Amino acid sequence: MANVWIKNLARLYLPVYQYESDTRKIIYAGYSSIKKNYYVRLLLDRNNHSTFLGRRWYWEIPRLIKSHNPDLVISEISRMTLKHFQKCTGYILPEWVIMRINIDRPMNEICKGSVSDFSDVKRLIRKYNLTYEILTDLESFNYFNENIYLPYIIKRHGEEALIEDLKIFWKSSPSPFMMAIKENGILVAGALVRKSGDLIFLMRLGLLDGNQVYMHHGAIGALYYFCIVEGKKMGCRYLDVGGARPFLTDGLIKYKMGLGAEFLSDHSAWKEYLWLGLNDNSSYAKEFISSNPFIYLNRELRLVKYPT
Repeated sequence: MANVWIKNLARLYLPVYQYESDTRKIIYAGYSSIKKNYYVRLLLDRNNHSTFLGRRWYWEIPRLIKSHNPDLVISEISRMTLKHFQKCTGYILPEWVIMRINIDRPMNEICKGSVSDFSDVKRLIRKYNLTYEILTDLESFNYFNENIYLPYIIKRHGEEALIEDLKIFWKSSPSPFMMAIKENGILVAGALVRKSGDLIFLMRLGLLDGNQVYMHHGAIGALYYFCIVEGKKMGCRYLDVGGARPFLTDGLIKYKMGLGAEFLSDHSAWKEYLWLGLNDNSSYAKEFISSNPFIYLNRELRLVKYPT
């Protein structure tokens, strides 16, 4: 709780960075290097240089469009500053959009080719003889954490990897379990899963030694598929597949949508957001949002798609 309060307080006075390529210029205000690097990659060419502009109070951030003439501005905001940015021209973006698959329906409907990509997942499951096992012992959790989760996250995200202490999830969840995926009887992937009410949560996943070959063999898709199988046995209505960035061109959100996942529309319980400000005089800003549809939050903090 104290950490949340400190983060909210820090976002009153933000470090500001300007990134510029030959044809584009953006400004990012905030502390997170992971978020900053993601949006710089999304919005700019690879060849760009940065300038630290110092720190600004949150109410000064929207004024940077007039004073520095960037194409776009991205700023981290919190509950303490949300109302101010809601009054500004621009869009409130959720840091993550939460997605669920409705599993309260027949399996053949969930896997129908016109509805999801699970028909392709099932094909790979058969081709590579993928099976699953449910594990609940501490030794299996430790093996997952050290040999599956951590190598996968580090190899996938490199220096930007957000390393979480999964022991906290394991100890705090009332009934966590591991789902192990095996290829011809050999463990190749796994996930930390829990059940709560009518939801089954696929919390964290990974591949053995972070080896991407197993992803191409369908191990990641198998985790989602077999979580649905187990969730239905437990009487769950939804599989919570976690979050994704709010831009619909992002690879993760496209993958989850391909599995039939839908957005959780009410984000009022979330505490962290981003503000996207556009320069009305920038042709690139107009081109970017027209070719990169995204999810933003209205005043009631419910999801809206742009363009509608």
